[in-house]
Amino acid sequence: MNFIEKIVEQEYKSILSDLTENVELDLQSVGFAKGKASGVELLKRQYNYLKDEIKEIKKFQQFEDQKHLVIEYDILLHNTFDLPLVVILVKEGDKYNAIRTYHSVYPITEGHVFRASIFSDLIELTEPKEVVNYFNAIAKGATETAMNTLSFDDDVYFREPAGWRWTHKTKEGLREHFDHFFSDGGVPLKFHNYIFDAEKGTFAGEYTCDVWGSATFKPQAGVSIYDINMETGKIKGIRVYDNVDTSYS
Repeated sequence: MNFIEKIVEQEYKSILSDLTENVELDLQSVGFAKGKASGVELLKRQYNYLKDEIKEIKKFQQFEDQKHLVIEYDILLHNTFDLPLVVILVKEGDKYNAIRTYHSVYPITEGHVFRASIFSDLIELTEPKEVVNYFNAIAKGATETAMNTLSFDDDVYFREPAGWRWTHKTKEGLREHFDHFFSDGGVPLKFHNYIFDAEKGTFAGEYTCDVWGSATFKPQAGVSIYDINMETGKIKGIRVYDNVDTSYS
């Protein structure tokens, strides 16, 4: 589905034709709706939020498993910033019964807008192995353990939610990033859902963040995506989509 493209073109009927009657839409910055009637109004709000901002829409990557389709976008804004945005569509037969979007609002507002946690049920992640090891490392704030999960045989990188200009690369750059990231302690994420495309080697985990080092704050939603070297199992790319701010206490 060309979700963002159709919103910008105001092709709401085309989007709705791919959705179930009781579809749930939870879209970053514009809200939640259940059912097609409410959904079309939410799609219009999404159009109004983006219409004056977008210069060009590019798809970065698309992957899926049996239950989900994930589309990652790189959107170029008129202010010259890029807006990374991800759409997660939940499958039901040949239609979708839920759509969730995640992105930082910093490229648009240079600030933050609170996004509450979406899920309540927790899951334990058991695959892929190095991604699980990575999450355990960031929960403890362990830089070297996190570094050991990365594929330096590839051009491994960590891209922050605010866009590609905030990308960390090389052993020196990534170690500096994690040291700064963990300067006040670990970030123990709470996971609720995941998508793993074993053929492409791409994993997405939807989470809640409410602890960062010594700070505790209102639970906020996010998703992070990991590209994996299928020969070694190591992580070769990390892209984060959230708007987490520790000031929401």
